Amino acid sequence: MLHPDWKDPLAYAFCERLTSAQWAWEFLRRHPDYQREWQAFWNTWKALEAAYGKPPNRDFCAWKNDPRAWVPASECVDGECRIDQDKVLIECALGARWGFHKFPPDPRDDDPVGEGRLSWRPRAEAPLPVLPDDGLEPGPAHMGLMFDLSLPLKPQLEQARHQLQLEAARRRREQGLQPRRVRTLREHWIQLLRVLDAESEGELAQAREMFGEAAVTEAMKLRDGGYLDLLRVPD
Repeated sequence: MLHPDWKDPLAYAFCERLTSAQWAWEFLRRHPDYQREWQAFWNTWKALEAAYGKPPNRDFCAWKNDPRAWVPASECVDGECRIDQDKVLIECALGARWGFHKFPPDPRDDDPVGEGRLSWRPRAEAPLPVLPDDGLEPGPAHMGLMFDLSLPLKPQLEQARHQLQLEAARRRREQGLQPRRVRTLREHWIQLLRVLDAESEGELAQAREMFGEAAVTEAMKLRDGGYLDLLRVPD
């Protein structure tokens, strides 16, 4: 894919208008595995079109009888794809593997989200950690509360909601806790995109020197699956 000049901050001006769904796409489309898998998929798709035509003149029956149009259902771990005799259509399998519905978009496509050609699959929320059983120490943005499971939960949950709201307000006021919003994270995410674009140019060492090792680590994490977490960040 073509990407901006990572050394020029002005080349990323387009990021000013991105939503969380579009930010997720920006990180995914820079994933080399996605780029390779999409190209292999596209080569197969074009071969199928050459053999059986395009809509509305496509020979759908012949297309569906071609083994190239399918992968084993075991390769679609998402579980939401339509399974036909233990196989799944290649477009559904590729989309599900990377977290979205509809036809998997070309990584060179600047904005399939805004154009409606990409729709992220709803992501199941992970269970909240159990403190201290999970061995986790609460950070500045975390708070643990204890519930009595032998008593009704509804009034305890209402009380917990009230306490959490008060504590969040206090930490913002006294400790400078920043709520996670697209607008507050935009400049940081731009730096991470610049790291990934520098890597694609073979200039990761220069980006590491400019932005630091922590930025490189975070950029790789977002590209390698963490992009789905961005969908939770309010616009």
